[in-house]
Amino acid sequence: MGTYLKKAGKWLLFFTPLLLGGVGLIGMEGEPVLDGVFRCVSMYVMNYQDSPPNLWVELARWTAPLATASGVLLAVAAVRDRLRDWLRALRGDSVAVYGSREQREELLAQLGRRGIDGGQDWHLVRAQNYLLLGSEEENFDFYGDNRAALAGRTVYLQSSTLPAQSVSDPGLRLFCPEETAARLFWKERCLYETSAGCGHRMQVVFVGFGALGEQLLTYALQNNIFSPEQRIAYHIFGDGARFSAVHTGLSALGDPVIFHREMWYEDLELLETAQMVVVLTQQEQLALVRDILLATTAPVLDVFSAGEGELKLLAGQERVRLFAWEKVGWAPDNIFRDTMFHRAKRINLRYAHLYSGTQETPENGEREWERLDGFTRYSNVSAADYHQVRLHMLDALGWPREAAQLTGEQMELLAELEHIRWCRYHYLNNRRQGEPGEGRRKDPARRIHADLVPYGALTDPEKQKDRDNIRVLLSVE
Repeated sequence: MGTYLKKAGKWLLFFTPLLLGGVGLIGMEGEPVLDGVFRCVSMYVMNYQDSPPNLWVELARWTAPLATASGVLLAVAAVRDRLRDWLRALRGDSVAVYGSREQREELLAQLGRRGIDGGQDWHLVRAQNYLLLGSEEENFDFYGDNRAALAGRTVYLQSSTLPAQSVSDPGLRLFCPEETAARLFWKERCLYETSAGCGHRMQVVFVGFGALGEQLLTYALQNNIFSPEQRIAYHIFGDGARFSAVHTGLSALGDPVIFHREMWYEDLELLETAQMVVVLTQQEQLALVRDILLATTAPVLDVFSAGEGELKLLAGQERVRLFAWEKVGWAPDNIFRDTMFHRAKRINLRYAHLYSGTQETPENGEREWERLDGFTRYSNVSAADYHQVRLHMLDALGWPREAAQLTGEQMELLAELEHIRWCRYHYLNNRRQGEPGEGRRKDPARRIHADLVPYGALTDPEKQKDRDNIRVLLSVE
């Protein structure tokens, strides 16, 4: 809205001499309309030749040169901006940014010379990449309306509804700031040492839930896997009715997820004894953090802070750790890097090489990836994501990163943890254990898989697949 008002104001100033002259010559002096308009327009390029007949014409005579100069400057600025955007569009890493003015300005400042302002009106501009930060309706409408023109370009589209693995178009990348922040939070706050220090018996508390909490819990359940005997209980103080209703396999995960109907302050003992307390509520966050600090003494609070504000004053306290999730979720490096997908593609290509003899080339990597359905793609993504946790564990334990140097006992533990991760991914996507029959191990249509059983219940050939998975994962950088 502010941009349109600025544009309207500039045009109004430019035409002010014309309006003033029109009132003075046509309205007050009675000149014919065409003659009056001609004489008013002439004032923009030359001085008024006669003595001004009234104050209105006098004002027009003095303001017209100023308007002319301003118009020239505006025209030069517009040409300069178009030339600058044209030159930037030639760069291989140029990015056209669309969305609200505040988001565009922030992202363009971070992109520097790579950035091209798509403007408020969502007109297609030339660029190598496109970043759509508007509402989902705006984003998908723009992509649908310009799909042909965007062919061969990469479009990064913000969506909190559709998962990234649902995309079939190779040029389209869906990203969710909440998902990105959740993934990177568990990398930054890896709980392995904390979990090992308490015998892998932990209590993790979320104060607040919503879209941010859903992503944080989903990645916690897939990444916080440290021991076959672990029991990490996730206590949620927030509305999780829809999440628990949709994810029907939560009870099969092993680590309990408990949604509390009461308020957090009705169970202060839980907060006092928890190994981690995460504050996700965004509204009146400062007051909430203040209250928890006052009501409890033990826990360190991990606060998902959406902005700077007064919370920065609390950041120096030993009991408060701020995680600027919006900065992380919308950071261009995190949106464009695609590290997780690149590693998942390399893992998938390595499997294709081992089982089908496919040569490991970038072209084959993309081709093999495109053959996968969305569920299998994200299964590889889940494996690639958890592998970072595995490497952290290996370093903490002092174990080698090379599969050939692992002892049999070490390999067996890693294989079992990988099987647990694989099962959890399936359970979170509402798969269940079942026997498809006719010698098959799985039935995607019925969402059943014969191997969704504890590691100890697998046949040795099935266990060997998990061991081989560890070897493959450790061989991919």
